[in-house]
Amino acid sequence: MKVSSKTVPTFFFHGWGSSWHVEDTMAQAIKRAGATNTIVRVNVNKKGHARLIGKIKKNAKNPLVEVNFSDNKLTNSQYNGQYANAYDSTGARYVKNAIDLVRNKYHYSKINIVAHSMGNLEVASYIKLNAGKKNFPQIDHLVAMAGHYDGIIGIRGWGVWGVVFH
Repeated sequence: MKVSSKTVPTFFFHGWGSSWHVEDTMAQAIKRAGATNTIVRVNVNKKGHARLIGKIKKNAKNPLVEVNFSDNKLTNSQYNGQYANAYDSTGARYVKNAIDLVRNKYHYSKINIVAHSMGNLEVASYIKLNAGKKNFPQIDHLVAMAGHYDGIIGIRGWGVWGVVFH
């Protein structure tokens, strides 16, 4: 299998109640296979502040960015115990802050995204809310694992990629 050596970062977004530790299993396997030489992490705290851990060198091949949300169940954004609508607010903001931090520091115009479960909902909300904006990155590849695109309890009229199904 031929592996591209472009310098396009791939962001990994974890699922509900999870963390970067799950992403690291995949990232380390990718590194052992020789498809990358760089793994960094972005921690996003409960207030949405993103902090980069590690550096991406100029000679980085397919850098991987493990994103970790401290509020990994969106508990700070639940309304009467309902976390579903927090994807469009808090979850999308967490994704945006993580991506913007790396893009602003390293000036990437293209990115790849790998997301699992709740991470997919947060990424979909990020795309839905930001795709038409000036500094929105080009997404080369998007891998969605165990996404809830046929709907989720608590989100009315929200379907695949923001297309409304009634």
